[in-house]
Amino acid sequence: MPKIGNPTPYADMPCGRCSGKRKEIGQWTEKIKTENGTTVIEHAQIICTNRECQSKFETLLNAEIKKREALRLIRTENFEKRKAARTARRPLL
Repeated sequence: MPKIGNPTPYADMPCGRCSGKRKEIGQWTEKIKTENGTTVIEHAQIICTNRECQSKFETLLNAEIKKREALRLIRTENFEKRKAARTARRPLL
């Protein structure tokens, strides 16, 4: 049976931002328990060899992480407000 997907490894593809080379700096596996046993997931950390490109990417990634954290805090606060309003409206038996 033929393999599905791209035959070129992801690390060998050029960077999408600057068309520079990429390199793999870390690799690890993770085992996750499922209903049918365990699933093994292989992870690889790949970076761009162009330092300027990589630093811009990390800056954008950090900004995105901060934005998501702020949104998560807002959602949590709104949930707590709705929960408090619901319990305040309930009549005591």
